[in-house]
Amino acid sequence: MLGRKALAVNLSDIAAMAGVPHSAVVSIGLPRDTTPAYARAIARGMAGMARRYNVAIVGGDTCAAERLFVNVALLGFVEPGRAVRRSGGRPGDGLYVTGALGASAAGLAVLLGRVGRRGRVSVAARRAAVRAHLDPEPRTAFGRALGLCGLATAMIDLSDGLGQDLPRLCAASRTGAVIVVSSVPVSPAANAVLGRERALAAALGGGEDYELLFSVRSEWVRLVAGLARRLRQPIVRIGTLRPAREGIRLLTREGRYAPLPRGAFEHFPPRG
Repeated sequence: MLGRKALAVNLSDIAAMAGVPHSAVVSIGLPRDTTPAYARAIARGMAGMARRYNVAIVGGDTCAAERLFVNVALLGFVEPGRAVRRSGGRPGDGLYVTGALGASAAGLAVLLGRVGRRGRVSVAARRAAVRAHLDPEPRTAFGRALGLCGLATAMIDLSDGLGQDLPRLCAASRTGAVIVVSSVPVSPAANAVLGRERALAAALGGGEDYELLFSVRSEWVRLVAGLARRLRQPIVRIGTLRPAREGIRLLTREGRYAPLPRGAFEHFPPRG
């Protein structure tokens, strides 16, 4: 699944701008003790994903390395004026996410053995969570449709978690936001694997869900709902963009405001 995921996470970036993926350059470093079967499995997974999304792998490099790495540079295109950036949101716009959140973090917990005794969690829930982590589904069709229809004012994919990516969208749009905790769609697999409270924390800050977070003008809400039905893509409104001076807040189940927890992942963590 590594080859599939390496391409999928890049496809998600293209989806977040309403683009069409086109071609990729791939570099792979393999430790010298890598078996040919494992190397072929990576290549087959990536090739299958590329065929599914009409991506041509046009070049790259393969070399020996101390540690395994897969680097993908994916190119796409979008028509002038159709790209959906992070900067178009305005106070009053509704905030939506595709799918459900938290399953990937739950899958990582399963793989790391951090979910307690096996008998307490069903095999099906464990498998669903692990698959969400290892084999994410990029929302390319829905992201593309939002751009072509001009219905999303701002958009980002949830690679680092709601707690990291929402502030990025708000910073670009120069807004704040209110997220209604009871509206956040928590994955059933995350609930089953982690329990309600840990699953909610995973949905807010776990990352690697690769769902789309996007904003919509109030007058376009019915159009977006209709588009989601036609494409069979579940979406949920989780909050509203607010003036920047109000910051980014959670409206808790108790009706109180609380800060949005920051995600744990950092691309460039401090040393020490």
